[in-house]
Amino acid sequence: MAEQPIRDQFQPDDELFEAIQRFLREQSSDTIDTELRRALQEARRYIDRELRDRPEFERMIQALERVVEDEFPGAFTAPVRTRLAELLYRYGLAHFWLIHGRELPEWLAPAEEMEEEPSPPAEEPRPLVIYDIWFPQDIALEHADDGYYLHISDGRIDLSLYLGEEPNERGALTDLLGHYRHALTHAPHGEPAEPSDRLTPVLTVELDYSGSELVEANDHVDVLFLDPQGEPIVRMHARAAELRLILEELQAIGRDGGF
Repeated sequence: MAEQPIRDQFQPDDELFEAIQRFLREQSSDTIDTELRRALQEARRYIDRELRDRPEFERMIQALERVVEDEFPGAFTAPVRTRLAELLYRYGLAHFWLIHGRELPEWLAPAEEMEEEPSPPAEEPRPLVIYDIWFPQDIALEHADDGYYLHISDGRIDLSLYLGEEPNERGALTDLLGHYRHALTHAPHGEPAEPSDRLTPVLTVELDYSGSELVEANDHVDVLFLDPQGEPIVRMHARAAELRLILEELQAIGRDGGF
């Protein structure tokens, strides 16, 4: 008898496909959005706790990067391609959990959910904003060996935002542009800072930029800068004039043209 083709070893699992079809039929748009976000969060915890430093995980991410490149040749920079590969892997874990009964499997559950004994009281949540930068006086960009940094200082605190290996790679320009337009509409321009010798800051905050949020204010704009986990960690108080300076610095190294 002739040997069966190798692909016959990978015949579809009828039970798995039935579970997928049943799962999709049961979902509403709101339900799947909420549950998928939760599953992705749990998958991230598992990866960070169990897989991040393992060579097998690195090889899988590299394989997924090649898949992304095959599907979208030249469309993404290397850092963005890596992030997309990790997202694909997290989605695979999250989808596996959702399909299999929506009860968090033991291997995916955070450590605190696996304990049978009562867990100790949770730590006090950290404040959403632990540093305040008032109307910045010094704004500059640095092109370092590992990429671009945006430095903002009010003379008391230095804030260093890592933007990535290419200008505006993390979307900082687009993000801050939205805040700037809001400031133009809702907040006075404010007076430019008087030229003066820069004060030695008493605190330096380095932040791997992952986004920002806008907080309503009466006569200025509050921008919450987010850490890599998406948690607000620094609040900057600025008027349109300060935001304009930041945008001009970003545009100077980034892209030609106006807004």
